[in-house]
Amino acid sequence: MEETESLPYGWEVNVDLKLFVHSPKQHNLEDKFYYSDDFLVGDRYWRLGFNPKGDGGGRPHALPIFLFAQGFRPNAVATNTWGAVNLRLKNQRTSNHRQIYSAAWYPIRSGYGVGVNNIIFLADLKDTSKGYLVNDAIIFEAGMVKISVTNIVPV
Repeated sequence: MEETESLPYGWEVNVDLKLFVHSPKQHNLEDKFYYSDDFLVGDRYWRLGFNPKGDGGGRPHALPIFLFAQGFRPNAVATNTWGAVNLRLKNQRTSNHRQIYSAAWYPIRSGYGVGVNNIIFLADLKDTSKGYLVNDAIIFEAGMVKISVTNIVPV
């Protein structure tokens, strides 16, 4: 994906990209969040994150996925950002992907994440016949549906 130019207020950007593949055997499956590389949409960097041990109300039975707002491109005006995204766990055998829509205002500070605590139950993930865990890899995607910013900048 190429870096996008600054978007005029209210414009939409549609992005669908593979962010990262996670292989549980590559990690010790620690109780922490693992993150994708940052990617740029508009003037803001974003990343996906998940905790293989679960999070919030989904713990310890479900896998969470969140979109995190990060910093801004150099010389961009730092402001609150509306982000709407389709978070996906890819089914690697069929087109029966798990998808959740998430939208929120993200504050200026980095590291604020919004998503879902239960994109899939861990029992379903570990059932290799279901196609979400294939060759010890799971694939997450983010389809950015809308990015918008406020024109109110803190002084």
